[in-house]
Amino acid sequence: MTIKLAIPILPAADVQTSLDWWTTIAGFTRTHADANPPTYAGIACDNTHLHIARITDPIVARTVGEQTMVRVVVEDIQAFYAAYKQRGGIIHPNGDLSTKPWGTTEFAAHDPNGICVTFQNS
Repeated sequence: MTIKLAIPILPAADVQTSLDWWTTIAGFTRTHADANPPTYAGIACDNTHLHIARITDPIVARTVGEQTMVRVVVEDIQAFYAAYKQRGGIIHPNGDLSTKPWGTTEFAAHDPNGICVTFQNS
């Protein structure tokens, strides 16, 4: 038996707003959506796939979002960081690009739902 892929599902109060951030700012591509406006959608960038699901209660969505973290591994973190900032991406106040004691070079951001997204080198 081989596990080939895991697809995390991220919470969102507004799936379209999340899609806009992930596609316009983070550089992902929308792969599918269930409706217009969507309540469930998929995004991908190369071999990384994520889904976004609506949580109807905005307070619960924010609470869950603020407790959710995602790490995305990229090949050229410096180039990705520059492109992210050029697209208007905002860096987490404590998350500027740096090399961590555990050896990764990374930066962090928050998506519109408060999810902490860390982009790191491979």
